[in-house]
Amino acid sequence: MSRNSFIPDWRSIWRYLKDPKTNWKPKALLVIALVYLLWPIDLLPDILPLMGWLDDIGFLTIAGWVLIRAVSKIAPPKE
Repeated sequence: MSRNSFIPDWRSIWRYLKDPKTNWKPKALLVIALVYLLWPIDLLPDILPLMGWLDDIGFLTIAGWVLIRAVSKIAPPKE
């Protein structure tokens, strides 16, 4: 396990996003998460302290995790 294992490979992620042959589902989930983050209507209103932000952060985190897993299946991390 390398020291930088928690840092994503941004070049691989960018190549994955630009490649039309890769799976569209992680890309769509990322777009939906970004739209949800910017959309003024949420499941939990942002008026509620902390709770309103946690659903935004959680959804974006799950979308990022799915995207990084999809990229790592195609391009294994460098050692």
